[in-house]
Amino acid sequence: MNKRLKELEKKLGPEHKEIVHFVKHVFDEFDQRSEAHRRLAASNALAGIKVSGTEEKVFYETIDETRRWMLDVLERTSQDIEHIGDKHWHKNFKDDEGSSPNK
Repeated sequence: MNKRLKELEKKLGPEHKEIVHFVKHVFDEFDQRSEAHRRLAASNALAGIKVSGTEEKVFYETIDETRRWMLDVLERTSQDIEHIGDKHWHKNFKDDEGSSPNK
């Protein structure tokens, strides 16, 4: 996933680096939360508290799926940015370009 993120960072260029930085920060947070969860599960196991293997599997699968989902959204966003001004491009995301966020 890091390779794909670096490719998207190059593709977006320096003018849109904030988007990639946001995704990197979210991925770093996932890593920190996963590590904290792993430590908690290990300490619970040492204390004799039974850890559900199914729940652990779902936890890590959900994190991996969310990472893939975020990379997919970033990739489609980069495609839309790449095709700004192309009247034949059908946008991945229909943004309200002229609307105010206060409406």
